[in-house]
Amino acid sequence: MRISEATQEALAANKRQSVRETREKLELALCHLVNGNPRIVKKGTRITAASVAKEASVDRVTLYRFHEPVLVKIRKINDTTPKVLLKENRSALAQSAAKQKEYRRLVEKAQEEVAALARINYRLDARVAELEELIRVRDRVISDLQNQLNGRGSNQITVSLNVSPL
Repeated sequence: MRISEATQEALAANKRQSVRETREKLELALCHLVNGNPRIVKKGTRITAASVAKEASVDRVTLYRFHEPVLVKIRKINDTTPKVLLKENRSALAQSAAKQKEYRRLVEKAQEEVAALARINYRLDARVAELEELIRVRDRVISDLQNQLNGRGSNQITVSLNVSPL
């Protein structure tokens, strides 16, 4: 029993069409899994040949037998994913370290400013106390002079000023 040439051509065309459709299904399923929005398997499922075949509603054997390029893509994704995550984590860590350094520098600068302001404040407090003491001495002298003027009523006034700067 021999198959006619036309039938063979039809079968070959059908096979090519079937392989093309299956390849498209597998690639679409792979895209769904990579993007995190699968239609059939659970979200977050690892990207494996079995999960891609299940997502594409294709037998896993078909994937292994006829669609090696899809398997290569799956392997490449699984090989590069940890490296990409590691690179991202290292980049984020480096950025965090840089921010931490900058924040530490800002904190040290602020602490220096606070210390300088505390020194200035201490000096100003001492100066205020000194001036208040001078005002008290001046007020006492004025009060004594007024008492002498009011009490004696004479032209002789003796004033003794014992003011010493602090």
